[in-house]
Amino acid sequence: MSNSINTNRPDDNYYLDYFLTMLSTVEKRYQDLFTPEDRSFLARINRCSPMVLRLLIRLYMRKGPNFIADKLDYAEVEDTATALSELAEQSLIQFNPEVYAWELIDLLPVAQSRSLFIEGTEKIKKADMLELWLEDETLLTPADWGYDETIITPCDYDCLRRFQLLYFGNERQTLTDFILENLGVAQYEKYPLDSQNRFFQCTEDIDTYLELSNLSSEFYLINEAKNWSLLNDFAEQCLSLTVSDALKYRWHKLLNRVAYRLEQLNELNLSLTLFQTNSLPPSRERQVRILHKLEKYQEALAIMEQLQSEPKSESELTFYQRFINKLNKPLSRPLEKFPKPIWNERYLEVYKQDTKVEEIAASTLGHCHWLENTLPMSIFGLAIWSAVFADVPGVWHHPFQSKPTDLYEETFYAKRDHCFQSIFAQNKSQLRGSLVSMWQEKQGISNPFVHWKHLTLELVLSCFDALSLEQWHGVFKHILTDIKHHRSGFPDLFQRTLHEYEFIEIKGPGDKLQDNQVAWLKVFNDLNINASVCYVSYL
Repeated sequence: MSNSINTNRPDDNYYLDYFLTMLSTVEKRYQDLFTPEDRSFLARINRCSPMVLRLLIRLYMRKGPNFIADKLDYAEVEDTATALSELAEQSLIQFNPEVYAWELIDLLPVAQSRSLFIEGTEKIKKADMLELWLEDETLLTPADWGYDETIITPCDYDCLRRFQLLYFGNERQTLTDFILENLGVAQYEKYPLDSQNRFFQCTEDIDTYLELSNLSSEFYLINEAKNWSLLNDFAEQCLSLTVSDALKYRWHKLLNRVAYRLEQLNELNLSLTLFQTNSLPPSRERQVRILHKLEKYQEALAIMEQLQSEPKSESELTFYQRFINKLNKPLSRPLEKFPKPIWNERYLEVYKQDTKVEEIAASTLGHCHWLENTLPMSIFGLAIWSAVFADVPGVWHHPFQSKPTDLYEETFYAKRDHCFQSIFAQNKSQLRGSLVSMWQEKQGISNPFVHWKHLTLELVLSCFDALSLEQWHGVFKHILTDIKHHRSGFPDLFQRTLHEYEFIEIKGPGDKLQDNQVAWLKVFNDLNINASVCYVSYL
């Protein structure tokens, strides 16, 4: 069973249906956390007719917040004037609100703005007018600014923001994005959406999430303006937050971004303070680098020993090997040597063609499929399907998710330990049968790892049969140690003949192996999986 959404030329109610679905879902799951403003907003929405709501949603979806009433013209809104009047009665819009001059300049055609705000006949650009008036703090009605047409402004943007957050579980998606991203036909797995497994458990977490989102936006503006004088106070503001465990991943990501910018600006001590709040990669690496600059070698070494013994990602191990001797030397410790990774290499000379080098190599070598990460990751996705879509509290927000929200978090595996125990307890025949069942039962359902359009079941099973169960377990476990980074870097080609197989990384002239590619070649070597690097040169 799956949730499906079909917006392939929907009727005029499609966005209204989405909006009402969002509100009803949020009401069922979060009614106990509603503010008085939320309840009022929902009550006023429920008093509106479908035509009136269509207009309101159109306004919410457009760039605003101000609109010229006479310019509003939608075929599905039969009587715009009546709809506006009803929205005003419900206090969902405001007629002719007080606005700043720059708001009118931004809204009106440039010639009309000049007549209102520029003396004489000077042909000044809109951008220049905005700059002239941006700092003016005068608030007047449009009529008092000299503009006589009706302007309307939707209300309750804060409530809409909260409802969208409670529905989507993030602020990246909005009703507009959701509708646009789901044009066509998409299918989604079924998972429970009830109050027991919701993400937010208290109003404080909702407020903190919104504050974190505001801080992220503020940090973006500081970077855009390069207004570094604000950064130290901003960092202290971020540090002062009280954040629950549910939101610490998001908080730590923000702290690390701010810390990295401070490090670049040579504000090393404050940067170090921010990085020391967490161990989310690349926090520990950056701490070592800063401590090295501060000549605190012993403290840096202690963190490096943690990186070596308990790495959180492949990148931390790579960093350890590259950086440890920069600490060993000033500490008069023996320098460490690391064996160079070994893998098979082959060389191929071909005539240059007007196509990609991987395609040329695949054709020349024969029996090859150029799928890079797609093939092994799809096998991984089919094998762990039950874990990906497990009933885990707080990771399912709306009916149209292709993945849980904690997919890339450190706790993803631990929260589904019982699922993975069952998956890894299967013998190879059982796991193969599970792949076939998933392929047939879940065909077309969105999964973050499975690429239905590029594969056939025959190819999936051909690749699966090539490796032993122990080898697949090794591949799966390596991915699970850092899904975000280990889902890429697989060799370009999968070559399969009757009795042989090989994964082949293709490198054209001047192309070098990337760190994630080297990491996978090491894993394949450790697991005795046939793999090689093919260096292509042109005749």
